[in-house]
Amino acid sequence: MASTAKTQAGQVHPPIQKLRQALSFRVARLAALNERAGSFHFQAAFNLRLNEWRVLGLTVPEGKILFSELREILWIDKGQLSRVVKSLVDAGLIETSAAQKDARQLELTATEKGKRVHDEALRFTQGRNEAVVETLTPEECATFLGILDKILSHNEELAHKRGHFK
Repeated sequence: MASTAKTQAGQVHPPIQKLRQALSFRVARLAALNERAGSFHFQAAFNLRLNEWRVLGLTVPEGKILFSELREILWIDKGQLSRVVKSLVDAGLIETSAAQKDARQLELTATEKGKRVHDEALRFTQGRNEAVVETLTPEECATFLGILDKILSHNEELAHKRGHFK
């Protein structure tokens, strides 16, 4: 296994003298900036809130997805996710049913209308992401995404070990 370069204090993250230097703050700030920019357009163009888009965006490629899987992927409260699902059902974008393997589980499936909206919204998402990374080279973008995946995976493991997801 390759060793990780550490700072003199034995830490990977550089020392933090100000909150603005913390990786978690910077990632949260990037997410907030992106949410604000995308939120207006999704509402205006697709009549979707961002969480509605996320649920639809995760449901369509899977064909069928369990409510519990969505909850874990999105790290979202059951009540909030229930409201999002109800809104998508009311809009005719998804349908729900009892899961075939376990009737206690709720399964989501996109409608034809939901698939059409998904495809349009995905094209918009591609454009938004291009704008976010336009200062990077394709190689830098690939490296950044790989690092982000590694950090996400590690932090999901930590959260599960610590019981943060219930």
